[in-house]
Amino acid sequence: MLELQIAGRSFGQPVLGEVFATIERGDRICLLGPSGIGKTTLLNAIAGLDKTIPAEAIIGREKLRVGYLFQEHRLLPWRTLNANLRLAGANHEEAQAHLASVGLKGYGHYLPDQLSLGMARRAALARCLAVKPDLLLLDEPFASLDPVMAGELKTLIAGILDGNPGMAMICVTHDGGDAEILANRLWYLDGKPARLQWDDRVGEPGLIDGLLGKLRRLDLADS
Repeated sequence: MLELQIAGRSFGQPVLGEVFATIERGDRICLLGPSGIGKTTLLNAIAGLDKTIPAEAIIGREKLRVGYLFQEHRLLPWRTLNANLRLAGANHEEAQAHLASVGLKGYGHYLPDQLSLGMARRAALARCLAVKPDLLLLDEPFASLDPVMAGELKTLIAGILDGNPGMAMICVTHDGGDAEILANRLWYLDGKPARLQWDDRVGEPGLIDGLLGKLRRLDLADS
């Protein structure tokens, strides 16, 4: 589906080192690592937003539809939710259906600034779905949400992925609990420049926090 052949600093990218990985349909990847290590930079490279990374380093992206849920909702504030989704390719009926699927039935005529943060995140997720993505990129989607709203959004995303088994996901997060709910594969980014220190399928439930603890202790030992 997608192959990463990022050669890092040889491309003039000061943060990322060599990152080689393959993403298959149905992969649900949670990307973890220390703050500021380059997780969002890697996500932007995959999306084609980091122009220091040549397009040929992300093999197969031109054949994929990519939905990107940024940390900020990035909805056009002067357009209604329906209009935002129509700009992403949905017709009126599809826009209403996507909003309903994220719990925002009847909110199509609202402007983004009329929504709470949690509702705006869900509206932005609906806009991602409007492009019918093969790959869903999520950049800390639960940041700044209270535990109840974060839990609701995790359950919503998990349900969307369950309903679209061919869709792949890469979710940047700091919380191993997010990976317990969402991931079938774990990436751990660390180093200067940053490289994937761990790339493997998620094992038995409950083991992720223990694995992350070991990886973080190795960070401290190497620092």
